[in-house]
Amino acid sequence: MRVLIFTSSGGTAHDAAAFALRDWMQRSWPEAQVQVESVLENASVVTRFGVNLYNWIQKTAPWLHQAYWRLVELEDLIKPGTVLFGHRYLVKLLKRFQPDLLISTHPHTNRGHFDLAKRVVGPQLRCITCCTELDGGFGFSRNWVSRRADRFWTLTPGVDRELRRRRYPSERLRCLGPLLYPPFHRGAAPEQLPDGLPLLVLGTGANGANNHRRLLEQLLPFAGRLRVVALCGRRPAALEAITAWAAQHPQLAVEALGFQGPEAMAELYRQAWAVVSRPGARTATEALAMGCPLIFNHYGLTMPQELLAPRWFAAQGLEVSIRRPRQLAAVVAGWLDQPAAYQALRSRYHRQRLQSDPAQILEQLAHG
Repeated sequence: MRVLIFTSSGGTAHDAAAFALRDWMQRSWPEAQVQVESVLENASVVTRFGVNLYNWIQKTAPWLHQAYWRLVELEDLIKPGTVLFGHRYLVKLLKRFQPDLLISTHPHTNRGHFDLAKRVVGPQLRCITCCTELDGGFGFSRNWVSRRADRFWTLTPGVDRELRRRRYPSERLRCLGPLLYPPFHRGAAPEQLPDGLPLLVLGTGANGANNHRRLLEQLLPFAGRLRVVALCGRRPAALEAITAWAAQHPQLAVEALGFQGPEAMAELYRQAWAVVSRPGARTATEALAMGCPLIFNHYGLTMPQELLAPRWFAAQGLEVSIRRPRQLAAVVAGWLDQPAAYQALRSRYHRQRLQSDPAQILEQLAHG
């Protein structure tokens, strides 16, 4: 079997979903040829510019996403049943690789892309959308939905309801839950943490966008009651800045780390008292799967697509959000001073965990 996976680095969740899929397929289908293709970056300078603009906005001016998101929702105008920007690249790729299965993990690699792929490879090509969102409603991109998708893989019943509202055929929906990197499927975080200083993880995406220093300043009063790991992604400047800040404030136990691989991240979730992160889909999905409390950090204004994860968390009685750094201090103080309330939340996470069966997911992708 030849499997082609379309993704893009516009957001952490899409690449993470694509490469986790590749890892599982290579482990479970050793005879398969699996290729992950960053199709928006590779196919055209126009779409590459769009991805770079998205990542620049996320790092420097999240409020601009309100306009950017609404603009790219109109991509149908430049994808009328085919792909205009990058058409030649895609045709060459599809003819050379001749996939049996095409999976998209990004909202902007479905419409037009599936139409073109079926024309080039043939109607027997199986096309599947792997949606990385946790809920529907405003913020859920219409570009996820292509009538040319043979199956639509969702993580939660909330996304199923959104697809039915958009009149996507119910018989093609498959609510399979998340397929994370293999280390995440080796056991969740414990419901009861062992004794010791609680570990608070300040998270970030791969691009390293964060407001860690402002958060750390609010955590200084908890020196001796808390230890902190600050993730800095692939931004050496951010890592250096947080390392310097920690050296200047030795009373608070702070460890700055660069980009962490799946093994290290899964272990951090198992050890963490809580994780603080922007409301992106991947961190939210990982926290739900691992049973680790998550504090949504809405600094710099929330992007439309970042409304989806908090909406699902709120429906399950799990949402905790901050919009200003000082609010983190209030949440931490409440949990430290009322450990029973914190433990009740952690136990709810375990009852509401997103669970999945990797073998069943792979079987559905191949034959379901």
